[in-house]
Amino acid sequence: MYHRFFSFVIPAHNEALIIERTLTSLKDLDYPSDRYEVIVVENGSTDDTYNRAVPFASTTFKIYTSKERGVSRARNFGKTKIFSGLDWCIFMDADVFLKEDFLREINAYLGAHPRAGYGTATVLLDDDTPMAYFWSLFNNFFFRIFRVLFTIHIVRKDLLPLASYDENLTSGEDIAYGRALAKRGTFFFMRTKTVYSSPRRFKKRGYITMFFVNMIHGIAVFILPRRMMSKVGWEVIR
Repeated sequence: MYHRFFSFVIPAHNEALIIERTLTSLKDLDYPSDRYEVIVVENGSTDDTYNRAVPFASTTFKIYTSKERGVSRARNFGKTKIFSGLDWCIFMDADVFLKEDFLREINAYLGAHPRAGYGTATVLLDDDTPMAYFWSLFNNFFFRIFRVLFTIHIVRKDLLPLASYDENLTSGEDIAYGRALAKRGTFFFMRTKTVYSSPRRFKKRGYITMFFVNMIHGIAVFILPRRMMSKVGWEVIR
């Protein structure tokens, strides 16, 4: 089987409490180590994120730092540092943990779906409770039906130069990016049990509260013009 080359781009702002677990999960992937790379872009942190990430640095794990805050800036910067011979780029939040089979699964999926251009995958909350289960079920249904990018964005190489993350947006930038890609490529959604996200936001705010926060935010992203969305923020929870 052909092993596609994957480049991970991970923005990391004040992620000292979690970045080591994220990078360890990437280091432990069951995939040829010379067929993927990890680009971490620490941006404007006031904690120990950079120092905790640096020990992972190698020829394939590259750690950068920038004084400029902003997840879109970090992703766009990371995109300029990826290996030119890649096949796919994976933009991933810093609080996402991958099971060891993830790259083998996505590699096989893309081989079976040659028209796929950009997309995402099932994301499960790393919380073994009924509320977490139902939230994950709802969230992934929403992503798949409305073709929304969130948490993990998987983009084919030829589409990368055709769209960038809007650096004027502090929230909804992933949905805007997906809309831009939709004009150029075919969306896909890979069902998997290998992608987990930290439940820290839900633990702090509560599942019911976060349901309404996400619903209101989601509606705003779809109906508000971009100039208004640039003024809509997203609470940072660490």
